[in-house]
Order: sequence, then structure tokens, then C-alpha cells
Amino acid sequence: MIQLKQANHAPQSLWRRRLPGYAAMGAATLAMALGLGGLMHSRTTVAGTALPLADTDAATYGVSAVYQLDDTTYYVVGSKQGFQSEVQAGVTLDRDGNVLDVKILAQAETDSLGAQCENPEFTAQYQGAAPFTLAGKRYTVTDPATGTAFAAAGSAETDAAPAEAFDPAAWRAGDTSPEAEATRKMYEAGLTLSALNGQPMDDALIPPMDNSAEAVARRKLYAACLSKSAQDGEEQAVPYADWSAEKQAEYKLQAADLTTQGSAADTVSADMTQVDALSGATITSTAVTDIVNNSYFYVTEVLCAE
Repeated sequence: MIQLKQANHAPQSLWRRRLPGYAAMGAATLAMALGLGGLMHSRTTVAGTALPLADTDAATYGVSAVYQLDDTTYYVVGSKQGFQSEVQAGVTLDRDGNVLDVKILAQAETDSLGAQCENPEFTAQYQGAAPFTLAGKRYTVTDPATGTAFAAAGSAETDAAPAEAFDPAAWRAGDTSPEAEATRKMYEAGLTLSALNGQPMDDALIPPMDNSAEAVARRKLYAACLSKSAQDGEEQAVPYADWSAEKQAEYKLQAADLTTQGSAADTVSADMTQVDALSGATITSTAVTDIVNNSYFYVTEVLCAE
């Protein structure tokens, strides 16, 4: 009888059995890191001459680097806070401020919303004469160095219609509520729609703002960017209930573009190029537009100033 001797194989430790898998994971991670590094390098490498950038200009215009590509062309790298991340873009312009190209260099916005700012269909809109404005959105172009606000040419009447001879004190004479008094003051100052249209005061009062627990919760959600209106970059429907009646009235008028603030000597009429904002991502669209406009102001006011 032949006796078979059973081989005695000691069990391998767990880490030895998993070693090949760890090695494969490490190789994949290294390859991914090298690939991402190459991608970022390709995004930030510029075939031009780096120009000196003063700290004050960098802070004022939101610019981190500037390159001269040829005798008449510049490449400006700028950044602006988006909805949930800082958006960085490279803007190519000529010395007259005409935009030739815009590329998003870095962003971490919401995938299906703000992250679409990298889509060439969106960035291709920024072509030609700056400054740019967002079509159909409440967007103000402001020179970061001078604070001058720019309004699209022909977008508003230069002279408001004179109000008819009407004594605001005679409007709802029996109503002495703070809301009524605030409305009378706004009309007298020419800041209500009826005053701007040269009409007597209408019968609509600005409603008092809601101070219920639900309204307070909505305001807190908006402040934390957790409501849809905040995520879309829109104004909150019902803001702060603890404001005075006068401040509430002023807010309502500003929201309706009925105040004279920023529309007199400080506002300059200019031809602007309109771009369409990303759907549901107005804040990100505003950030990109700000970067492009600030790059325009930097080139024309600093690099190519007469």
C-alpha cells in the first residue's frame, strides 16, 4: 500500500494575498495623477511672455497672471467666486479690449449646472467687443478700479417723465401707517413707478414683510445658499422682516429698478455684448462674465492705457 503524504502549506497572510491588488491600484492611481497633472499643465502653460503684475492691480482686477502673446495680444488669468467654488478663466484680448477667446481653467461647480461653464458653446459667446452683460438677468457692469457702473445704451430713459402736480399728503389721508408714510416719501422723491411715469399715486401699498417662523426659515435657507432662488442667483422673494418700513420700500424699489441710485452721473451708457447665462447657474455665469469684464478693464486701463 502506498501512503500519500499530504503537503502542508501554511496559509498566506491576508496582506500577501492582497499585495497584487494593492500594486495594481497604486499603478492606476499614479497613472491618473500623471494624467491630471498633464491636463492641468496643458491648461495653464502659455506660449507667451509673462508680464509683471502689481499686487494692487492683482487685487483690484482679480488677476493672477498676465502674458503678452504678440505685439497686440494679451492673455489674462483671472478668478472669481462662483456658487460653490472659485472659478478661474484665461481670457485672450487684443490691446483694444476685444475678446478673442475664453477658456475655463479651474472650477468645482455643480456638475449639471455651473460646471457647464466649461462647455465651448457657453464660452464662445464671449467674442468681440467688451464689456459683456447677461441677457435677461439683473447684472451690472462695474469698473473695479473706478467704481463706474455701465448701462447698456438705450436700455433706460435718460429723463424720467415729470410727475403730475399731486400732493402725496393727500393720498389716503387717513392712513398714517409706516408703510403709507414711506410710500409717500418715495413718491415725493420720484422713486415710485407712478412718479416716474408722471402719474398720481396709485392705491397699492408695499406689503409688510413676513416675520413668521416659516419666513425666517426661508431667509436662513437663502442665506446659506440652500434655496432654489439662491442657487439660481435670483433675488429672494421676501427678504428681511426686521427692516424698517422705509428700508422695505427702498428695497422693493431697487429690486424693480425704480431708484435713481447709480443711474445718474456715476453711470455711463455703453454698447455691450449680451451673452446667455447657463440655465439654473446664474451665479456661475456672473462669475465668468466678471472675469472677462475685469480682464478687459485691466488690459485697457493698465496695460494699454494712453
